[in-house]
Amino acid sequence: MLRSRLFLFGLIPTLLFGCANHAPKPEAPVLPTDNAFSSAVPGFRADTQAWWLTELPSPLSAQVENMLSANTNVGLATQDVAIQRARLQEAEARRGLGVEGSASAGVQTNNGDRSSSAAAGIDARLPLDLFDRLQNSRDAAAFDLARSLAELEQARLDAVRQFLLSHIEAAEAYQLQQLLQEQIETAQTLLRLTEFRFSQGLVSSVDVLQQREQLASLKQQPAAVQLRMRQALSQLAVQQGKLPVEVDQPPRSLPQLDEQFAVSSPAALLQRRPDLLAKRAALLASDKRYAQALSAHLPDASLSAGALLRLASGDPSAIFNAAVDAAVSLFDGGALDAQTTVRRAELQRAGVDYLASWLAAVQETDDLLQSLKSNGERLALSDERSRVASDLFEATRRRYERGVSDYLPVLAALRSLQQQQRDHLALQAERLRLVVRLHSAMGLPKAYAKKIPEDEAPR
Repeated sequence: MLRSRLFLFGLIPTLLFGCANHAPKPEAPVLPTDNAFSSAVPGFRADTQAWWLTELPSPLSAQVENMLSANTNVGLATQDVAIQRARLQEAEARRGLGVEGSASAGVQTNNGDRSSSAAAGIDARLPLDLFDRLQNSRDAAAFDLARSLAELEQARLDAVRQFLLSHIEAAEAYQLQQLLQEQIETAQTLLRLTEFRFSQGLVSSVDVLQQREQLASLKQQPAAVQLRMRQALSQLAVQQGKLPVEVDQPPRSLPQLDEQFAVSSPAALLQRRPDLLAKRAALLASDKRYAQALSAHLPDASLSAGALLRLASGDPSAIFNAAVDAAVSLFDGGALDAQTTVRRAELQRAGVDYLASWLAAVQETDDLLQSLKSNGERLALSDERSRVASDLFEATRRRYERGVSDYLPVLAALRSLQQQQRDHLALQAERLRLVVRLHSAMGLPKAYAKKIPEDEAPR
């Protein structure tokens, strides 16, 4: 008789596990990826990789990849993904079977009579998610994971953008430092000639003072340029997980960047920008939490079973129980209604945030495109002006070599040419910054962005 009872005692968790394994398992929610934008637009390229892998020269793209592996912001975002993945596993575990075991033993003495007892039991509980409360909690956690994955990709985009902007800043400062040194040497020569002409009575003291003021102004500028370069190199070091004092030599030239982009539609940004994918995932998670708050007003049910084997003074006995438990809140002072109101407000706020973020992304991209167009026009005019300044310098130099004029017009033309070279360098660096920001503003390729909600979110 005892053996048969123990056999039934062992079947209880097996039956409950069978119920759990054969229960329907809804698939994890994924972010919709419908995209009406076609990348086959004239003037735009169709890409399948992150832009820095295809649009940067090999040495620089390798530096970017090394930076991403050491960047602290990317590391933080990676840990956030691990946290959300663990929370999803926790939410999934709440929907499954829970089993607890217990045991006790004791000795009792009464008027010299001694008795002993021992007991061992097992309890199992399987929630019956009749109104999808646990399912909604699990789905919200899945969307939180999708959000953290999108935020990780956005952190990578931000790190690449900041790294390249610092690289451009350091290269521009280095080249500007070289141009300033040439300008200072030209100004010093021009001052000596002006002072010599003043000694001969050919110019006034005002001309000498003007040249001295010009030289003093130029000598002030290298310190500020040196500070810019130092700060840019410090930023490059920190972005690579190094101390600011661990500064390498500055890049000597501006990088070459491709100006072919793969997006031309505002709607396409919804599928390409990780920050917008994160906002959408946050919106869907808020929707699930709102549904969970609504279901909290409904009854909560679970299936439970237990068995207890007792041994008192050598007399064994077994107790078995199975029940369906249900509970509903009759009065809570309005706490559930308040929670539902909060979740509804959070859902509405997430919707507004998603819309506002998309509008800001469209505006950012449009502004960058317009700025790039304006920069192109100014750069073309600067090219023409540089040619004119170069021709003027050559003409004055030839006149001096033929003895038609003295060296003063040559130095003046050279100073004008050097200033134009500085202006042209600033326009070139500005264009590269715009290209980097525009690549970042346009996000990731469609095929690459799809893996955020689909391939990496566990089911």
